[in-house]
Amino acid sequence: MKRYGRHIAAALGSFLVVILLNFALPRLLPGDPVAYLSGYAEEDLSAAKKEYYRQALHLDESLPAQFGWYLRSLADGSLGYSYKKETAVSALIGSRIGQTLQLTVPAVILSAGIGLAWGLLCGYSKDSAGDRLSTAFFLILNAVPGFVIALALLIGLCFRTDLFPYAGLNSPGMSPGAPGFLADRLRHLVLPVLTLTLAALPSRYLLLRNTAARASREPYILYARERGLSPARIRWSYLLKNIAQPFLTMVGMSVGLCLGGSLVVERIFSIDGMGQLLNDAVYTLDYP
Repeated sequence: MKRYGRHIAAALGSFLVVILLNFALPRLLPGDPVAYLSGYAEEDLSAAKKEYYRQALHLDESLPAQFGWYLRSLADGSLGYSYKKETAVSALIGSRIGQTLQLTVPAVILSAGIGLAWGLLCGYSKDSAGDRLSTAFFLILNAVPGFVIALALLIGLCFRTDLFPYAGLNSPGMSPGAPGFLADRLRHLVLPVLTLTLAALPSRYLLLRNTAARASREPYILYARERGLSPARIRWSYLLKNIAQPFLTMVGMSVGLCLGGSLVVERIFSIDGMGQLLNDAVYTLDYP
């Protein structure tokens, strides 16, 4: 019971640190958030209006008091009110999260599935030609930034070959329910999803490959080989069970990493999702 208590305390402590960082980091950025509400057209913003916004954003109060208002906005589910966008933050997230999930969910599934299958295969046959080539390829790919992958795909598959569209989630004039809407959406998703998948895949592969390579030297795997079981059965019936825990942890962590990576991808492919929303909030000092 004490062990579970320590885990719960550690989780709550980590959650508190995240909340503190979310509150503090935007306020460390230089600039006046009220000025961004007027686009720096000071003559259009009266002193009374400026004071109104400072009070509405609680900027006239101490930092502990502002943190209290921040916690209250988390507790009531609104997450605060964006005077720049003129709506609650929860509503803004609700309107954008669907576009982002259309990128991140397929990328998480594909990178995890390919990394699992490929990593098991190469880890089980460690030091084979396929293992060496695959590991070298993924080590190189792991060093390539996501935006470089996105730009390479744009140049190779959009501008030079015109195989895929390069912006948005749908072509102009294509509305939901229209003939060909789904096919058009899928064509627009190919490159962003492929970018996120290629960016996430090396770490998945390397983790599974190294874990599988270590586990392949365990006595129970050697015994299974001596029994004459097929390599496929050993990989999927024996090896996978013992590396499932780090794999599931990796999949859970990859969701957040893909969401973070989508910020750059959405900017490059002009997708109006959470990445674009966060980018706008940072550049306009929209604290909530």
